[in-house]
Amino acid sequence: MSRWLIVVALALASCKSGGEYVTNDRGGGGADRGETNGRSLDLVSNRPEGDDWEIRIRGSSLWASYGDQDKIKTLPPVNLDRMQTEKIWRLIDELDVAGRKKGKKDEDDGFVTLVLREPGADGEEAEIHTIYISRTAEDEGLEELALYLQNLIKRYHKVDAEF
Repeated sequence: MSRWLIVVALALASCKSGGEYVTNDRGGGGADRGETNGRSLDLVSNRPEGDDWEIRIRGSSLWASYGDQDKIKTLPPVNLDRMQTEKIWRLIDELDVAGRKKGKKDEDDGFVTLVLREPGADGEEAEIHTIYISRTAEDEGLEELALYLQNLIKRYHKVDAEF
């Protein structure tokens, strides 16, 4: 067996799969985006006025867009540092999206849609959990996550995120 094949075999054997965020050894702010088959969270804030925010977290990457049907502004993705990544995933885990009731879309007052993607283990399909939370609901976990996301968007994009 050639040396190249041995290196490839060892690299493949060391790959990790599963539903947890896997970091590399680089310092914060590097190109660490976690696994390509890693966890992700989509947060969509549906406001009754018609302007919406969509935010996606995948590994240490944060992407956002906002607007209404006529005009949508997409913000470039940013790579969060290690502490920001750990905090955002802690806040997401504390929401327990998979353990909540699905909820209902509140068309009158607006609602937040959360879609959590948990990768399957060893070739299994990913688990996708979708919940809806009314904008009038008192939900401390969602409020804390939203405030942190607003702070990150302000820091990286100089945009006041109103969702």
